Amino acid sequence: MADITATVGQSNSTTARIGVNTASGPQTVSVSLPSAQAAQNSSLQLKLLGDVDTTTLNDGAILQFRSSDAKFVTTNEIVTTTGTLTINAGAF
Repeated sequence: MADITATVGQSNSTTARIGVNTASGPQTVSVSLPSAQAAQNSSLQLKLLGDVDTTTLNDGAILQFRSSDAKFVTTNEIVTTTGTLTINAGAF
């Protein structure tokens, strides 16, 4: 299978890169995107994902990973069992 990556930009521009030798002739690349209407559809909800548990969804809730069942859960408290809490949001 070819190494194909596609990127959808914020201005609805789509680019694709094919990481194979195309000297034998042209290849067609097709990227299907949801329509703008589908992307704004309220039925597309984070809580419908299989690895997200929103049983205790309240105002101000955050997502926290629960390793016991490999799910992201909504919580209003940050809980750690190690006694050490490190929050690293990365470098920007």
